[in-house]
Amino acid sequence: MKNAIDASQLTEVAPFGLFELDPTGTVLYHRVDPETDAQTAPLNIAGRNFYDEVAPFENAEDFRQHVNEFTESAKFADSFNFECRCEGNGQPVRVLLARIR
Repeated sequence: MKNAIDASQLTEVAPFGLFELDPTGTVLYHRVDPETDAQTAPLNIAGRNFYDEVAPFENAEDFRQHVNEFTESAKFADSFNFECRCEGNGQPVRVLLARIR
């Protein structure tokens, strides 16, 4: 069941931390470290689409492509550098992907 939160609250969620996504990009689990994240009480975003609602950065489709390539591969883990672009500004991030069974 989705939380009763509005879109403005979703954009306040930093798209950083640990995310578990299903194949369509729906957030199954999300956790942030309150010591390194300014949001000490993050919203429960389980059930929301990561690419469209949680991290709607300008190049989200490029990010989705990286994740899809990993999903289709036989690798157990991978990492890549990515620049999340929002309103013309870039935020460099290091992304770690893992297959958990």
